[in-house]
Amino acid sequence: MYLSAIPAFGPCGRLTSYIGSYKFLTDACGVIYSEIAKRPGEMFRVPFIDHWEVVVTGKKYINELAQARDDDLSVQDAVADVLQTEFTMGPPIKYDQYHVGVIGLTMTRNLAARFDDVYDEIASASDDFIQGKTTDDSEEWVSVPVFEAIGNIITRTSSRLFVGRPLCNNADYLDLARNWAMGVFVGAFFINSLPWILKPRRHMKHPGRDALKKTVIERVALDREFGVNRPDRPNDAISWFYDAASQRYSPDDVVDDIIYRIMFMNFSAIHTSTNALTNVLYHLAEHPERYLQPLRNEVEDVVARHGWTKAALREMVKVDSFVHESERMNGISALIMSRKVVNPKGFTFSNGVHLPKDSIVSVANYATHHDDDHYENANTFDGFRFSDIREAAEGYDTIRHQFVHTTPGYVSFGHGRHSCPVLNYDLKLSDACNGVKPPNSWVSIAIVPDKYAHILFRKRKDVEINL
Repeated sequence: MYLSAIPAFGPCGRLTSYIGSYKFLTDACGVIYSEIAKRPGEMFRVPFIDHWEVVVTGKKYINELAQARDDDLSVQDAVADVLQTEFTMGPPIKYDQYHVGVIGLTMTRNLAARFDDVYDEIASASDDFIQGKTTDDSEEWVSVPVFEAIGNIITRTSSRLFVGRPLCNNADYLDLARNWAMGVFVGAFFINSLPWILKPRRHMKHPGRDALKKTVIERVALDREFGVNRPDRPNDAISWFYDAASQRYSPDDVVDDIIYRIMFMNFSAIHTSTNALTNVLYHLAEHPERYLQPLRNEVEDVVARHGWTKAALREMVKVDSFVHESERMNGISALIMSRKVVNPKGFTFSNGVHLPKDSIVSVANYATHHDDDHYENANTFDGFRFSDIREAAEGYDTIRHQFVHTTPGYVSFGHGRHSCPVLNYDLKLSDACNGVKPPNSWVSIAIVPDKYAHILFRKRKDVEINL
């Protein structure tokens, strides 16, 4: 069985398939739901403007996809194709992906050491974008555009971790870092529709890039003159990438390579964290009477025992569950776990469905997370869904249902007595929301939280937090 034998949405002709791709572009969620209804638990394919993508549903086949060897199905190659990284982010991001190891290993090992810096920047940014709009002696509710505020907080916090001060407070650099992701998405959409010979490479002409390049040049010069083992060397992504790039590239190419990698990190971290935390706050503001006090009690109890530490985060079971449930309900895309078949012999599922080399396959994430066969009352938000499961589970299952990791988005929600919205503010949706969480928007398969809705914040008075 080959790709043409897999059921398809819409016409399959070379030209007529564009009819289906237009429908999928404008109503991806509806198309996926309609196909799942026709063949639940099975596979089908949907037309993008430049390729057919196989969509996997059903636990059995999702597990087979997740457990496939990298030699058969490649995550990196799928991302490179979908986002056209050679053209939108630069050739090194596609052809030399050493940044994957740096992010997954080096950064992870250094998160605990940088935790205080991350917290410090969260507190500072929160003062500017949320707390600065309220006053201790006022009982007035203050309206805050959440998506904008959270985006600014996440951008500054991520930048503190990636490039340090003073660059993390440079307005030009922050503008570049935050808006880079949108340029990648828009560029990938148009570039995917062009033949290879017409694909343009994206050039970073932005004052923020100049500021980043100046900083990288200065840091590289210091490393070359004084070495990488000096005690005052910054522990950030510029150093991490220099350690790897200096072993792979000539001195003339190292600076530009580090810039490529820093921008890739910005793309990966800021976009997803902003969307996730915005939705978390929308859900919290929708039902503050149900969730605020239990979350406050947990945070205060855990921090009283462990302080504001990375270890404390692991014990915030209800906070973890709330973030997990928000991500389940919203997500960032209708399709995730994209893989590209890289084995010359292709890849075959247990049901005999064969995908030839260069096929793209993914999972119907949004539909799966809203399926009552997978989650009870799947279309209802239950912030303590996963904490209840963990409390009823034993051993490994208590870890399996844990979601949150130490990311700027999560840390800014649960970490820091001066910045944590749970501890420091009463909050509710603005009147314009009519008491209901603002709906997400869809752009093809991408899911985007409302960018313009406001949440009302009020500083809590007479709160004694001895933590």
